[in-house]
Amino acid sequence: MNRQNNRNTARPFGIVMDCLNTEEFIQQTIHWAREKSQPRLIVYLNAHCINLYFRDDVYARIVDAADCVYADGQAVVWASTFLGQPLPERVNAGDFLEAFCERCAEENLSIYFLGSAAGVAEKAAENLKKNCPAMKVAGCHSGYFKPDEAEALVQKIKETHPDILLIGMGVPLQEKFAAARLSELAAPVIWCVGALFEYYAGVTPRAPRWMRTCGLEWLFRLIVEPRRMWRRYILGNAAFLIKTVRFRFGKPPSPKVKP
Repeated sequence: MNRQNNRNTARPFGIVMDCLNTEEFIQQTIHWAREKSQPRLIVYLNAHCINLYFRDDVYARIVDAADCVYADGQAVVWASTFLGQPLPERVNAGDFLEAFCERCAEENLSIYFLGSAAGVAEKAAENLKKNCPAMKVAGCHSGYFKPDEAEALVQKIKETHPDILLIGMGVPLQEKFAAARLSELAAPVIWCVGALFEYYAGVTPRAPRWMRTCGLEWLFRLIVEPRRMWRRYILGNAAFLIKTVRFRFGKPPSPKVKP
């Protein structure tokens, strides 16, 4: 990971984030994949991630060191404007992954899908390939594996020589796995994507476009999975709102010590 000095950034919540729209994000990611100069780690932030950033020091250090940190949640974009550190727009991979895969195919770039339950990554790749037959799939693997299986998995991924590795294992597990294995994985771009495979595999439904546009995707997910999501969205959203107001009026949470 190597923070770029020429990045266009804002600092909502005191966190360095990239001021990118969707097209700029796609162009930058493909440029890094073609360049192959060093492994680049891409992570996203939404309201849940912001809350976690202030609770988990290891995760926070990974975010601070990542090569690209983009706003995945609409609430983060709105909060950034309220805090005087505006981000241009929400960059949500669920809205453009198919177009991204088409661009990768045009550049002859291969993609490895790592994450979700058994068979989900494969199904997501299969569905994407139906609409983009030229897409190069380097490989697929479940995100559920034992710690003693990690070395063999890393070697398996490395042998496929992917240009882009998508990791969908949930925050913060995916970021911690990626950061710990960044050089071993040897992929030019490692992009943490959360539950993305589940959407493209048809396992989890996405919110209607109007709800996504209005920043209500969280409500849809809460309705679909209330037992799993109630704590994140009811308690978590309240915590995020309080945190936003405190930052706006000069009473942010106590900073963490980051050696």
